[in-house]
Amino acid sequence: MEEDVCYSTVTFNASDNEKHEVPQSKESVLYAEVKRKTTSEMPEKEVVIPISPSYRKATVCLGLLCFLLLSALTAISIFNYIHMSQYNTILVQFTKERAANQELLADKAALNNILDFISKQSTFLVNEYCQSTGNGVQCKPCPQNWIQNGSNCYYFHLQDDPSWRTWWNSEEFCQRFGAHLAIIDNMEEQEFINKHIKPYFDQYHGYWIGLHEKSEQPKIWVWTSGAKLEGGFWIDAPSQSDNNCVLSMVNNSTLNSWHAERCLMFNRWICKMTVLTWPNFLQAQMNHSNLSTF
Repeated sequence: MEEDVCYSTVTFNASDNEKHEVPQSKESVLYAEVKRKTTSEMPEKEVVIPISPSYRKATVCLGLLCFLLLSALTAISIFNYIHMSQYNTILVQFTKERAANQELLADKAALNNILDFISKQSTFLVNEYCQSTGNGVQCKPCPQNWIQNGSNCYYFHLQDDPSWRTWWNSEEFCQRFGAHLAIIDNMEEQEFINKHIKPYFDQYHGYWIGLHEKSEQPKIWVWTSGAKLEGGFWIDAPSQSDNNCVLSMVNNSTLNSWHAERCLMFNRWICKMTVLTWPNFLQAQMNHSNLSTF
């Protein structure tokens, strides 16, 4: 314990015998230290609070209750873990079955589309789509020697004469595959076509597309689908004449490549059709059968 220290100043005056030795202006100063005990140094008495029996019983009951609550919480956690594991297993199984069901629905839709496509053809050239390999039958979305671009297949006839055809004969060739002479819907498609054709013979020959002039008054330009022409990529504006079929010419300007010509002129041509999506289970069935022409 720290002690409180007080200081006091005590002044002593010199006696008569010493007055002549000590100047009157100086005084002798002594310091005395006085200590004082504080109340904090007094010993404290310990206070003992007796514990009653009822308090001890309450403590034991509270401890037992905590143990029971902890046991219940542990049991609930184990129960929840088991059921969550079972739930996750069921959820995974459900997800797999739903994915399989969706795949079956997609295969069914694809099969319906193919059957609808086949039903509209007088002959269906299976060998043009499907080939037997070491891994089974592989069916492609486009026939052999056709080029896929997005959801469509294109055939570019690039052979030399005498295989050139008139506009009508070119359309008949395309129809053998369930296709038509190319219908060009937008500039991107025109650019795609322009990249896959090349010049041949002379500047007057090009590639037949599915646009022709309908014999009406006044005459109108229509596609093989029957839709009327909107816009176009003409080299020069066509006039109403006997030149009532359209060629896509090889031109540096993609936006100016169409030319009207006599339909009886012999040229190369371009076919277009929608891709076929083959269901997986159909490929497995075809693996055990011979490919033939229907």
